[in-house]
Amino acid sequence: MSAGTSVAGHPSDTGSGGSTARRNVLVVTLRYPPYVAGGYELLTRDVVRALEERDHRVTVLAGRGERFDGEDQVLPWLEPGLDDHEDLFGWSNAASNAERFRLHFLRLSNWRATRRALAETGADALFFFNLGLVSLAPILAARCSGVPTLGYIADLWPLNHWARDWRENRERAESKPIQLAALTRAWRTFRGLTGLGRLLVPSEFVAGELGRDGMEGSALGVVPLGLAPEMARRAENFEARQRGQDEPLRVVCSSMLWSGKGQHVLLEACALAVSRGVDLRVVLAGSGATDYLDRLGTVAARPELEGRVTFRGMLEPEELSEELRAAHVFALPSLWGEPFGLATLEAMAHGLCPLVSNTGASPEIVRHEQDGLVFDASSREELAAGLERLASFDSQRVEFASSARERVRSVYSHSTFIDRIEAELEDITGGAR
Repeated sequence: MSAGTSVAGHPSDTGSGGSTARRNVLVVTLRYPPYVAGGYELLTRDVVRALEERDHRVTVLAGRGERFDGEDQVLPWLEPGLDDHEDLFGWSNAASNAERFRLHFLRLSNWRATRRALAETGADALFFFNLGLVSLAPILAARCSGVPTLGYIADLWPLNHWARDWRENRERAESKPIQLAALTRAWRTFRGLTGLGRLLVPSEFVAGELGRDGMEGSALGVVPLGLAPEMARRAENFEARQRGQDEPLRVVCSSMLWSGKGQHVLLEACALAVSRGVDLRVVLAGSGATDYLDRLGTVAARPELEGRVTFRGMLEPEELSEELRAAHVFALPSLWGEPFGLATLEAMAHGLCPLVSNTGASPEIVRHEQDGLVFDASSREELAAGLERLASFDSQRVEFASSARERVRSVYSHSTFIDRIEAELEDITGGAR
């Protein structure tokens, strides 16, 4: 059955459990595998697969991209095009004000594309993930079509990247305070008139950030992510392991290579730890823009780190699992407000001791001095000290790692996560069909 054809005549039988009616869902996002920048795209794919396994019918409306050729389930109709720019957000920052309006507020071509997708699929609900740079056009299109919406917000795009980038540029914010205030007010007004509807968020951190920006708390449901089934299976029979005699401390960071993720901070802290006598190796797994990769390469070329840093690029799940199995410590040195950190769950499940910064939701996942260590994101010294401590006290590292692994298994269930999404879809579509 083609995912892009009409649903007319399609049976409305119940799902695999018998208690949830079958749904016909249009999932809207910008990037979707094989276009992967980080965990967001993989999360979207995992949700799509899980809903299909429960007998729901799912079509994905994504950005225009040639790599979607042959993917019948994906409608690559949205702008901006995924093949047009290596760094979409970097490009958007340099765009004209008219283009930024189309990126963040309303792009009419995306409104038309969503209306067409809703009509062709006969969707019962529109389930949106990351609409950053897509604009609010898909939500408006659903409103015009009378289709209910549900959103999962694992990024702070509802705060508007345009306004946030301007606000975080202190020099620009101070030089044009009236314009910034006008942009912020315009966005909040437009967002309110559009109405984002029911939203699910992965952490109390995201809920708090959205609430402080004036979004209704009653419309926000905190639903933590669960470990994807594929990674859970790969990690099932693996326990935290001790370091061998004379074995270096193996550190891995599996995340999008971007300055906000702080991989440069990790390498600088590793150089500091090595200068203090710590024998370590670092693996950076993930893709990123060329300019940031060049920056990381410059840091990795320092004498202290010579031969100690490996860049693996974007890895397939089985490749990532092997890298995690070979490591002792997982580091996530994020400088921005990490909305959740799915990579942290994957590493904890594989028996690694997490070493994470105190930004965003990471401290909600990793309990300091119980499941691992949480350090001040602004302190390379504190990160270096954490590496030195985990290298010096291996039994403590294993103890932390074992606790972290048990926490993932008992708290972050993928099945429970999908149960909640199913329940929300049933609620917004009015029960059984």
